[in-house]
Amino acid sequence: MRQVWGALLVAATVLVGGCSDGGAAVAPAESSGIELPPRPREVRVDGVDPCSLLTEEQRTGLGLDRPPVFDLGPSLLYPGADIPACLFQGYEPRAVSVGLSIVTIAGIELFTSGELAATVRPAPTHGFPAVVAVPTRFTSYCTVIVDVAPGQLLDVQFADGGREPPIPQPQLCQGAERTADAVMATLLASR
Repeated sequence: MRQVWGALLVAATVLVGGCSDGGAAVAPAESSGIELPPRPREVRVDGVDPCSLLTEEQRTGLGLDRPPVFDLGPSLLYPGADIPACLFQGYEPRAVSVGLSIVTIAGIELFTSGELAATVRPAPTHGFPAVVAVPTRFTSYCTVIVDVAPGQLLDVQFADGGREPPIPQPQLCQGAERTADAVMATLLASR
């Protein structure tokens, strides 16, 4: 389990690596044309358990058939605090992992600043600003970031579980978007 979680954290770190000679970066939101809708309201996530944000029914629908595993620890992507996260895994009908982090120390601006080694596109969910961050150097995962309050976000990373053939990255991004949508539905129903 730690090995899978470590792989998800390494993947997040790769995003932060910025552009190298081989990586393409995105210009800041103002100049890149990324337009995000205004947040319809603030939904503070202080103290929210990330493992509570996907119901059993939602997990089944997403093919996540293992019990969720909570973790609290440092993050290279979000330094300065321990980040509550939950790992969800599934093996049928395909092997996938979902890392869901509750971030209360960074806003969506981190993902629209042009500092990440990712292609970023808007993907609003439930009316909230969100982006899909597609890594430019690795194809085994895709991330959706949802802006829920000033300086707070949900980080949903959908990753290939390691079977052959690998899941194509566009399908991983679709999985990340479906997961982020489910997470927001649960969050909004509780607030």
